[in-house]
Amino acid sequence: MGTRYHLTVDCPYCNWINYDVYYAPTCGITTFTCESCGKTVDIFEAYPDAPSYEEASNANVIQDAVDALMS
Repeated sequence: MGTRYHLTVDCPYCNWINYDVYYAPTCGITTFTCESCGKTVDIFEAYPDAPSYEEASNANVIQDAVDALMS
């Protein structure tokens, strides 16, 4: 499991400001539906500074904990 985010994102199609957009790249949630125009928007298209899968993932921390328990 990784980090989840709530972002404020402008729709690239209609410029509507979408508040509290849920984004969880490690769970595959990388799009949202604009509240105004109803189009599906890719988070990276609308918010290029959104953390990537690698930045949001804590898989390495979990693996380190598992490795410590197994040794």
